[in-house]
Amino acid sequence: MAGSTSPVRHPKQKKDAALTGANSFLWAFFDSSVGAKIVVALTGLGLVGFSAFHMIGNLKVFQGRDAINGYAYFLTHSLGALIWVARAGLLTIFALHLTLAIRLTLRSRAARPVPYAHPGSVQATAASRTMIWSGAVVGLFVLFHLVHFTFALVHQAEVEPGKFVSYADLKDANGQHDVYSMVVFGFTTPWLAVLYIVAQVVLFLHLLHGVQSAFQTLGLKNNRFAPAIRLAGFAVATVILAGNLAIVIGVWSSPWTGLAPPLYKTV
Repeated sequence: MAGSTSPVRHPKQKKDAALTGANSFLWAFFDSSVGAKIVVALTGLGLVGFSAFHMIGNLKVFQGRDAINGYAYFLTHSLGALIWVARAGLLTIFALHLTLAIRLTLRSRAARPVPYAHPGSVQATAASRTMIWSGAVVGLFVLFHLVHFTFALVHQAEVEPGKFVSYADLKDANGQHDVYSMVVFGFTTPWLAVLYIVAQVVLFLHLLHGVQSAFQTLGLKNNRFAPAIRLAGFAVATVILAGNLAIVIGVWSSPWTGLAPPLYKTV
């Protein structure tokens, strides 16, 4: 009979005649919980790597105005179209990570609308229980960070008493964008400094559990390697927190670190 030759389908599998071959495999992979968890883990590790390199680049502010401004000029001008390819790739990774993580959380809650009588979260850490919320806060902070420093729409620099200019118009003696002054002006503003510090603490909590969870999802965390992975997750989260906070605190402590608004010209 014709019915006996039809393939067996999972009851929850969506029927779509247009999804065949590679497209069908990719859809099934991303639509499955296992596939989504793998993608979340891989994209998460990618974002951790970006956070580390971003921090290292920003620490050039301690090398002086020429170092950080030259680094920024290299990224925005010397790389040419590659910087836009990198930005598009980073945006894709971020969107996948956030979208799939939210979907996994919603599926988990929908599958168990009634809480367990003895919740397994009793032994869970605060970082693991709040992953979705800390991730949402980090996501909102990234958007704010772009609007603040990249698009220069949040705050202006007071270059002279009563004279304000956009961050985008700050130039150094070489005519390059004065990122050094932009950072100093940003973090000498108390509410901005506090906002960045709070965001970095939330990022620390997210990474503290996220790095370990990623290795567990990928099947690399077992009894033998679990202590080392926990230590690595703590180390990565702590280094990124310390590096990012050092910049904010360094601006506050300018008499000792030398980070003070330099002379510049505006256009």
